[in-house]
Amino acid sequence: MARSKSLPLLRSTLLVSLLAATACSGSGYTRVLSVNPPDASVFINGDKVGQGSSRPYTFDFTNNERIYVQATHPDYQPEIEWFDRARIEQMIAANLDVKITLRPR
Repeated sequence: MARSKSLPLLRSTLLVSLLAATACSGSGYTRVLSVNPPDASVFINGDKVGQGSSRPYTFDFTNNERIYVQATHPDYQPEIEWFDRARIEQMIAANLDVKITLRPR
């Protein structure tokens, strides 16, 4: 009986450990990236990654010291945000997501 009670605790401990390792593994840091307006195009280091709706994104600093996020939309001024490892670590510590809001033209 004691064995079956400890199994959920063991699973919970393993899940928390895996999530912590994933959040800060290697050179990658995962943050939710959201852009307003939601139909804005989003580029990471010049590569289009989709539209502006909220989604997790892993900022990988393996080959870059800085990463830039660019959002564009025909009716709005383009916006670029630069991130380095220290800024992302500060955002993680403060539990902040990456949010970019475009200004109308």
